[in-house]
Amino acid sequence: MLKTINLRLAGNRTLIDLAIEACWLAALALVPIAFSGRDVVVLFLQPKDFVLHLLALTILALWVIDWALGGYRPEVDLGSLTAIRRWLGRNPRNWALAAAGGFGVVAAISTILSPTPAVSLWGRDFAQLGYELYSVLSLLVIFFAIALRVREPDQVRRVLWAIAGAGAVTGAYGVSQHFGWDPIGNGAGDVRVLSTFANPIFFGSFLLMSTVVTLGLALDRTDDWRQWRPPVVVLLLTVQLAAMWFTGSRGPWLGLVFGLLVFAGLGAISLSRASLARAGAVIVAALVLAVMLVNIPTETSNAGGRDLGSIVAVTDLSAGTLGRRTDIWKGSARLLDSWEQQESESALASALRPVFGLGPEMFFYSYPLTANPQNGLEVVSHAHSFPLQVVLEVGIAGLVTFLTLTVAALATGLSFILRRGRRNDLAAVAMVAVIAALAGRSVEQAVGVARVGDLVPFWALLGLVLTVYVIGGGGSAEVKSDSRSRSARPAYGRLGLAAVVTVTALSIFVARDVQMLRSGLIAGDAFDESAGGNPIESLRLLRKAGDISPDVQQYGVWAGELLVEGARAQTDAAAAMEQLGDAYDAFIRYEKRDPIAFTTQLRIGLVESELVNRGDNFRLQDLIDRSVRLADAMPSYPEIQAFAAERVLIAGRLELGLALADRAIAMEAETSPQPFAWFMRGNALGDLGDLDGALEAFNTALDREPEGQFAPGVHRNMALVYDSIGDAAQAAEHRARADEIQAALAAAGAD
Repeated sequence: MLKTINLRLAGNRTLIDLAIEACWLAALALVPIAFSGRDVVVLFLQPKDFVLHLLALTILALWVIDWALGGYRPEVDLGSLTAIRRWLGRNPRNWALAAAGGFGVVAAISTILSPTPAVSLWGRDFAQLGYELYSVLSLLVIFFAIALRVREPDQVRRVLWAIAGAGAVTGAYGVSQHFGWDPIGNGAGDVRVLSTFANPIFFGSFLLMSTVVTLGLALDRTDDWRQWRPPVVVLLLTVQLAAMWFTGSRGPWLGLVFGLLVFAGLGAISLSRASLARAGAVIVAALVLAVMLVNIPTETSNAGGRDLGSIVAVTDLSAGTLGRRTDIWKGSARLLDSWEQQESESALASALRPVFGLGPEMFFYSYPLTANPQNGLEVVSHAHSFPLQVVLEVGIAGLVTFLTLTVAALATGLSFILRRGRRNDLAAVAMVAVIAALAGRSVEQAVGVARVGDLVPFWALLGLVLTVYVIGGGGSAEVKSDSRSRSARPAYGRLGLAAVVTVTALSIFVARDVQMLRSGLIAGDAFDESAGGNPIESLRLLRKAGDISPDVQQYGVWAGELLVEGARAQTDAAAAMEQLGDAYDAFIRYEKRDPIAFTTQLRIGLVESELVNRGDNFRLQDLIDRSVRLADAMPSYPEIQAFAAERVLIAGRLELGLALADRAIAMEAETSPQPFAWFMRGNALGDLGDLDGALEAFNTALDREPEGQFAPGVHRNMALVYDSIGDAAQAAEHRARADEIQAALAAAGAD
């Protein structure tokens, strides 16, 4: 039976080996392509996570089975420090492998030390994953599979074509979106195309790698259809270059240009002049065709899209773009100094923060504590620099292991190129293309954000550097004789371990990913029901989705919001209170999983304020405490301070409400006008008996926003003040003005 399972095929490869290769090729091809089309699941990138985890867990299970059956033999005895030391030696390839393993261990320790380990393990926002431990380990599985199991030139070629093919498919889809045709999703006519990536920057980050890899394939002259390859590559490059332009993403463009320059520089060292000339001809031909494609007029280009005439705008690092990143870096730098957390922790945990970081996915919660004053309610989830994100979330240990990996991989590639001289075989071409793609990626990620769709090819290319080094004769992956003898035949202990790993992998996938996808499909149906005017059925489906996947914050938030809307429209007071209670329950369920989730805390406070306004004093103290905690958790967000002021004023804490309103007002100079904060200040002063101060604050609120959404309320409260001082004429004037603005806002909303 064991011999049947481990049957060796032509080329001395086994069925398991072929299955593992099929998995990493599928990951490279499908993860970038996968996304949620129209009316499928509500989380656009969820299919990418599903595919990544499925294929990584399959690789892991098959690999352990292969090892248990004696088919895979580790290069080194991991139980012997002496053997590990000898294996490392001065071989940069082996140091890179060790550093990658170290990075995974550090990420696991950081997750254990996280303030909310469940969030660090499985993820915070399931609309955009990639930094939680589950995905990090999945990416490392693909890295190690390619680095340790690719041993033939044809395998290298297939990896490169999988990346190039995914680039061409997603590029073609992006081009079709630019020209107004998107039968699958909702991207038709977008000024900056998203393709399958939900964000033009993520799309561009992937394209810069796939484009350089595709160019390298034009120089592969080692198979039967080499004469047809250049024109095919020209077409693939044309599509990807045009799509890159349509993303309008500056960082990826800079990375691509740098990658092409590195390609030319390394090619001049290791490739023949004929190969360099061929590469130049291919890229020039693709650029000419791409320019022609880009300049076809469309409604998008007329509406401000990218065309050749806008090249200055694309290459200019505007103050808005760079200024926003600079603001994020300043707050992140302060966080590096303080390592602040939302919750208090032990002295030991605080001491370990610089070493192991805040924890995967925890930057989102700590950044507001050190950020500059911010407009709006959106909280930054990424430091907009991959190395900075790594050091903040997994600490100095994580940064050291990651940098060791990347530097060792670069040293591996450069030593390979310099030692072999000018060669035109696949190994030489692949190494030039892969190092150039990674170099361009490094430039882009210095100021960029990575997600699952572009992290998969990134880690695959890192692994490919190490395996090409071995294939091209740069190092040996032979196993010592003693290791061979121990692994030559299956042992029941290893078979038992393989069974445990396989069952665990299957259980994780079914319990997490299958259920996540199932709940996503149900939530998609809920949105269809809501759009069709059936809120009751929509609410039922959202509750069902939340029951299946309680870790997804969005389902509870959407269900609660439907209930709040229903309560506000309800004419029966008792029924309204019941719906608000149900909304509270919908929001509070997620709090058990993540007690510091800002969105959930805001919604719970909203419901509590509604309940207190309607006479439910049972929640009075909780409303006050929650509002203060949220204000303290997001001290640089003036709108949060103003919301907190409103809620504590509802609870009768006038001095506290005034202090919170003043916090928001103090940030006006660094953010934007804060009419709502002035409105709350006026309410607090009026209730405290300072009527002149109240009128001054109300007038300031109107100066900030004369006809905005808060203006009717400001005018009505001013009318109350004038009533209290006996000025009926002024009171009537303000009530009339409030009604006038209210009607105008209603008409604008109807339009």
